[in-house]
Amino acid sequence: MESVALRLEGKPALDTEGDPRSRRSAHHLDRSHGSALAAIVAVSSYLDSDEDLPAFFGRLSATIAEQSGARRAAFWRLGPRGMLALQPVPFGFEDDSRIYETRLQAGGRGASAIERLVFEDQLEVVQGTSPELDGIWRSAGMTDIGSSLAAAWRAGERRMGMVAVYDAPRGFSAQDLWVLRLVGSVAGLLWQYRESADELGHTTVRLEEAMIARRHLLNNIAAGGDEARRRFATALHDDSLQLLTAAELQLERIRTDAKRSRHAVDLDRLRVTLRKVEDSLRRLLTNVSPEPLQLPSDLNEAISERLESMRIGAGIEPYIDSRLPSDIPPAIQGIVLKNISEALTNVEKHARATRVTVVTVGADRGLRVEVRDDGKGFVVAESVRVPGHIGLLALKERAQLAGGWCRIESEPGAGTKIEFWVPLKL
Repeated sequence: MESVALRLEGKPALDTEGDPRSRRSAHHLDRSHGSALAAIVAVSSYLDSDEDLPAFFGRLSATIAEQSGARRAAFWRLGPRGMLALQPVPFGFEDDSRIYETRLQAGGRGASAIERLVFEDQLEVVQGTSPELDGIWRSAGMTDIGSSLAAAWRAGERRMGMVAVYDAPRGFSAQDLWVLRLVGSVAGLLWQYRESADELGHTTVRLEEAMIARRHLLNNIAAGGDEARRRFATALHDDSLQLLTAAELQLERIRTDAKRSRHAVDLDRLRVTLRKVEDSLRRLLTNVSPEPLQLPSDLNEAISERLESMRIGAGIEPYIDSRLPSDIPPAIQGIVLKNISEALTNVEKHARATRVTVVTVGADRGLRVEVRDDGKGFVVAESVRVPGHIGLLALKERAQLAGGWCRIESEPGAGTKIEFWVPLKL
């Protein structure tokens, strides 16, 4: 019994050689600790397995029966209206046992044995059994049960039911009840973990479905917006600008006939006004014309062309470092090109930059893009309120709706860096 003395380090060693009661007490304590450890290991093993809950509770019931010396064991689940029903796959019961049909009412915190057991974890153990519990089984028609013991199945204040063992040849002890209570608490925490994991899984699925729906909505909005802009541009070009051109031709004939009249000066002024209106409408036509639906065959080429257009139009020197993967889906090409164009338009309009760098690279099953300039910069937190910066919000939203992300870094006098990532699949 030297090992017992070692486990009680810090207390006087028991004289187990000369005291039979001490030997029995040490033996019971050691067996209780071993039973508790075996039950905890059985519960925790579920976390590392793909076992379904009924099979797991069947295996756990077998472990509890073995550790308590019982022939049978079962978990009882507290359901709606306070009704206790058998958790699937109990251990040790025949297929025709009445336990499968038994329902126990425990609707409130009353004085019955079931209610005191489930809600208060109170149970008397008399001569190796619980007489009140035995009476409940006999009343339910399970007359073959000789002895029984049970403890609350719970997680903190939440009551889930009870765990019960049946028919121990040597009878049940207070140590067996302690082990049952420990099992009931640990199994309750496991049940809560399973519920939380299931809820998290359902929530994740719902979020993924919502993101897919948002991406489809984004594509539909983009397509609808392009179609609306196309119709507007067509009407502007084929109707308003054509009528304006016709008016200018009529005015030119009138001016020719009225060169020496008193209306010549007014007609000249009207001509200048009409040309300003035409120029304004043509600029509007350029701004609202949708991007071609057919992208260039090479995304690198399209980005280079946009940078060259910026260099010619705004005098900003471009630099490109492109390491894009092949076979990029057209929809992703469109998002990348639109975001780069949005970022470069912001540079042209606001940055007063002399140099722009665009870096594109495949990363994390997607595309990462960085657009950096040496311009005047701005306070990012205030950009929402700055006129003309609404495009930055559209840029971020476009990346996020595609399932990616976007970051904007800038400080006054320190230039701006726009970085975004989008997946290769929407």
